[in-house]
Amino acid sequence: MIEDELSLTKIMEEKKQKSKQQKQTASQEMRKLIMLIVSKGLDPCIVFSFSKRECEAFSMCLKNCDFNVETERDSVEKIFKNAMETLSEEDQQLMQIQSMLPLLKRGIGIHHGGLLPIVKEVIELLFQEGLLKVLFTTETFSMGINMPAKTVVFTSIEKFDGEEFRWVTGGEYIQMSGRAGRRGLDDRGIAILMANKKLEPEVAKSILKGQSDPLYSSFHLGYNMLLNMMRVEDLRPEDIIMQSFHQFQNERVLPEIKAKLTTKLSDFSGLQLPNEQMLRKKNKLEQQKRKIDA
Repeated sequence: MIEDELSLTKIMEEKKQKSKQQKQTASQEMRKLIMLIVSKGLDPCIVFSFSKRECEAFSMCLKNCDFNVETERDSVEKIFKNAMETLSEEDQQLMQIQSMLPLLKRGIGIHHGGLLPIVKEVIELLFQEGLLKVLFTTETFSMGINMPAKTVVFTSIEKFDGEEFRWVTGGEYIQMSGRAGRRGLDDRGIAILMANKKLEPEVAKSILKGQSDPLYSSFHLGYNMLLNMMRVEDLRPEDIIMQSFHQFQNERVLPEIKAKLTTKLSDFSGLQLPNEQMLRKKNKLEQQKRKIDA
């Protein structure tokens, strides 16, 4: 029994040691890659990770790096402090606030759902102004924010969807890699995919050459919306429906539906059943029988 416990403890220690070595190797590789990107003038760079912990861990591997000049550091400090003055004195002493400024002054940022809203807004502003050269973020940064970069890096080709690890879909890759390339500034964008697992050709093709995810309207005209609209003068529910994206989608597919209906009707009219009259009489008699039995 004691030997089994010792062997189990040894296995657990070996796994921890192996995991620690893998993390150190990943951090070293990330540091080399970021230094290469900056040295080649391919910044600003967005590094997409699918974990908040990874974002913070990768940012720490650049703790001795400084990508900003003195004037940029002063601008970062001024913008950050002006924004944080809107918080209470107690909130300004939070670890998240205190530890973020030294990182931002060196041109490195972190953006994920665990940050305070005002901190995320400041980081977005600094990145937009070109004061951040490297930004470690989750995929939320790619949704609805116009923040293009010159280079996009994927730290992994798989993500956890709440139940299991799966490959990144073509739509997700298009959404995130679309941040690479600034309109009017770059002739092309650069996307770097760090393959942490072996990829089959079919999987790689589905990721790199896949199609974007379709958009479907979830517009619904409910009772509450109708009652609220009745309070506004010169506002009709019909106008809102006609101007909605939901109506646009319906009208766009209407010609296709009409064409299918015409084809189905022509096929139906061309059907010829043998003994059709006899089948009709039989069906009529069966209906009469069911009525009598009822």
